[in-house]
Parts: sequence; structure tokens; C-alpha cells
Amino acid sequence: MPNGGSDCCGTCWFNRRNRGERGYNRARDTDVEAYCEIRDVPIENPFWTYCANHPHRRPQRDPIPIGPIMLSDSSEYESKGYVRKVWISSPDSEEVRQHLLDLLNRLPTHVAADRYPARPGLAEVVVRQLGEFKERRAEKKNLWLSENLPDSWASVAREALAKIRGED
Repeated sequence: MPNGGSDCCGTCWFNRRNRGERGYNRARDTDVEAYCEIRDVPIENPFWTYCANHPHRRPQRDPIPIGPIMLSDSSEYESKGYVRKVWISSPDSEEVRQHLLDLLNRLPTHVAADRYPARPGLAEVVVRQLGEFKERRAEKKNLWLSENLPDSWASVAREALAKIRGED
């Protein structure tokens, strides 16, 4: 298992190399390029590349891109351990935005289902991405989250609200 997390492109069913399967079964197959089918991107280092569509986060096989593609940032390992940084920003379309809004409206269900320990989790990615998009339709729900959830979650919603409102 890669130390940066098993929720990587190397084990994702959207990686062309894995032929629609999740897990390590095809990790050594080199006859097919590591390639993200839902984002149309070649993946150079699949065991150190991540996104929120991975089966650990979305076991129901969600093909609409959620948030950015991230890489493990080893430059901060000594002080922070394994940290993920944005490699490729999220695609932006009405379909992507509407999907994120739908996920936001069902956030408690997703928070409860996302038990994978590496951050960021699905809920955090959804809230942050809607903030990055400055998506006004997410303002009311993020306000509720910022006022009603524990600070670790509320702070993410407050950051998204600031971006949506142009206060960042």
C-alpha cells in the first residue's frame, strides 16, 4: 500500500489501467496507460495521485468529477506527514456544479459514509470546491453548516462562505 493512502488512482476503477475494477489486481499491468477516464487526464504516478471520486469515498461509482486531482506533497513530510496538494483544479461546468450542490444538500449522509481516514474527505472537498467556484447557490447551506457544526467543519464552511461572498 502506498504510504500516502490507498485511496489513490492506482486502485481506482476510473483508472483505465484497472479496467473498471477497484483495488490492486491490475497495478502491475503496464500494457495500459494509467489514465483517468472521468477527467480525461494521464496519471503519471497513480499511487501518489488522489481525488474524491475514489471508491473509498464514493462506493456507488460516481463518474462526475468531484473537486481537484491532488498529489502527495513530500516536501512537508518532516513537519506535517503526508500532505496533499492540488495538481489539477476541478473541471467547472453546470453539471459539475449541480452535482456538488446535490452532494452538499445530502452532506450528513456522505459524512457518515466516508470513513476513510486520509483528508480531505468528501464533504470537505464538496464544501471547498463550491467555495472555489464562488457558487451562490451554496451560500445558505454553508451558512447553516458554519453555525451548526463543530468548528473543524464550521471553519471549512466559513472559508467557503467568504469566497462565495467575495470576502477572501
